[in-house]
Amino acid sequence: MGRRVTWCLLGIILGVALLLRLKGITNPLLDDQGWRQADTASIAVHMLGHLFDFPRVMIPQLNYDGVVPQRVELEFPLFPYLLAWTWTLFGWADIWGRLWAVILTLFGLCGLYDLGRNLISERAGLLAAAIYALMPLSIYYGRVVMPEPMAQALSIWALALIVRWRRAPERHHIWKIGLVLAGAILAKLPQLMLFPVALLLGFYPLRQTQMKKILSYCFFALCFPMVYYAWVHMNAGTSSQFVSGILKDQVVNSGSLNWKLLIKNVQRGLTDSVLFLSGLGLLRLFFKRDNGRLALLTWVGIGLLYLGIVCVRIPLDYYLIPVLPLAALLSAYALDECKTWYYLVIVLMLLIVVNRESYTYLKPKYQWNPEYLTQAEWIKEHTPSSSVLVLSDPAPMTFYYAHRVGFRLPFVVEGSGEEFPAQVLSQFPGDYVVRLPKTQQHELFWKNVRELYPEVGPGVYSLKKQKELSRG
Repeated sequence: MGRRVTWCLLGIILGVALLLRLKGITNPLLDDQGWRQADTASIAVHMLGHLFDFPRVMIPQLNYDGVVPQRVELEFPLFPYLLAWTWTLFGWADIWGRLWAVILTLFGLCGLYDLGRNLISERAGLLAAAIYALMPLSIYYGRVVMPEPMAQALSIWALALIVRWRRAPERHHIWKIGLVLAGAILAKLPQLMLFPVALLLGFYPLRQTQMKKILSYCFFALCFPMVYYAWVHMNAGTSSQFVSGILKDQVVNSGSLNWKLLIKNVQRGLTDSVLFLSGLGLLRLFFKRDNGRLALLTWVGIGLLYLGIVCVRIPLDYYLIPVLPLAALLSAYALDECKTWYYLVIVLMLLIVVNRESYTYLKPKYQWNPEYLTQAEWIKEHTPSSSVLVLSDPAPMTFYYAHRVGFRLPFVVEGSGEEFPAQVLSQFPGDYVVRLPKTQQHELFWKNVRELYPEVGPGVYSLKKQKELSRG
């Protein structure tokens, strides 16, 4: 296949991927996973005006659970920092975050093509990129304002570059390639599982003359993530240690195994066809001794452990994103046996038709409730900028759009009596209590709130005025 044809095919794949990810590109950060999207954007907001204040600017801060922004233990805020610079240069708008997510996804697709091309074949690289571009989970999470698009792009390129280095060591510095993997781990901790895969791709079978380069690669790939996660852990409050809290409470100490939901998420997010092709690709790996065979088998083993230990306990579909490149590569490896492009195009078209029901599951993910924006705009325009809010439910998006800080009720209030809401709300030093759209609090709770506090805006009740009236 000529280079011109290859670049044309890759361009078509990138064009299709771009069009698929432009759906909902102008949505505010209120569609599916609005919580995490608003959190990512909030971290960027707190960086504005402090972009050169190192290292403090790299400690993530969120708007809730305090009267001032709270330092939290999260991944290295590389994506928010990029977003903050964009806002500084071009002005604030949610679309910038989505555009960066799309750009990073396309960059990752190029890396997947490069990885497949150098590891398997030119055809496999193109097929892997095409399959990845068409997977439902990749489509939706390829345009979200979350760390995932950056973590995916960096992790794919970390593997692609180590394979390039293996083929031509004199052209690349191994420490630079180690930094790319470090960036992936910093952007999203689960990418650490790719470290053994990268070692096998770059250094197996081990030669004594390579020890210095292996140590250099390991140092640059692991040192910065270890230092950062230790540093941010020490600088965050106990209640704000999210990364270690998830590892401890939701993975290590959790006995909840959601196998049915995990299987459902895998089937819908990857599609049955990709799972079938991945199985065929795995079978082919067992019977053919191709380059990178051991690394791919190790990656499969790590991926299965990740599904069985992490994803089954945290049944959120975006936790499946790290396994998408592997599924795409295995599927491409299975199809690589077909040497005629005419049949391959037919196969890809059939994949789209057969899996059309999987794409319909994405439709609800793009929906969002405009009441959040209406309420937040009123708060921003009609309350002092120093106001502290108390939200009726855990979802924190109102803080981001209202440019306020405050607290959330993380539980459904159980109790009775006209004074009971006052007993609950008096625990928080807030100025306003906000009834969020589709609140889970009981109607009796809100009936008593209306009797105790004046409604000054759409679902916004003044806590201060009630205190003034009681003193009078």
